[in-house]
Amino acid sequence: MIVKTILGNIKDYDTKGKMIDNVKVSPDDRLKHILRLTSDSGVEIGISLDNGHFHNGDILGEDDKRVFVIECLPQSVILIKPKDMMQMGFVAHSIGNRHMPAVFEDGFMIVEDDYLIIEWLKENQVSYEKTQKVLRHALKHASHHH
Repeated sequence: MIVKTILGNIKDYDTKGKMIDNVKVSPDDRLKHILRLTSDSGVEIGISLDNGHFHNGDILGEDDKRVFVIECLPQSVILIKPKDMMQMGFVAHSIGNRHMPAVFEDGFMIVEDDYLIIEWLKENQVSYEKTQKVLRHALKHASHHH
C-alpha cells in the first residue's frame, strides 16, 4: 500500500465494523515525509507525504477488512511545571536560547529528555517530572534566521 495523504483521524472516522490495524511510528519518524512501515498484521505501507507530520490515530488507508491507523509510540520527555508566569517566562526564554524544541500541552512545557536541561532545572529550582508520553504534536525545531 502506498499512502500520499492522511484520510483523517480515528476519533472522527467511521470504521464500518472493520478491524483496526495499528501502524506503530517512533517519535523520530513522526516528522518524516517518506517512510516504510509495517502494520501489526504484517502489511507493508509506503508513505510519501508532501507536508505535515503524524498524529496519534491518523488514518493511512483501508481495505475491505481493515483500517490502517497510526499509533505513535511514547517518548522520554520532561514535563516542566513552573510555579508562576514569571518563572515560566524565565524557563521558556532560557530553553529557547538553547534552540531546544518544546511543546505546550495540558499546562506543561514539554521538552525532550536531556540531562543538561534537568541539571539546569534543578539549579534554578524549577519543578519538573521525567515521563514517557505520546505527544499530540511532534517535537520539532522551529526554522528561523537571526
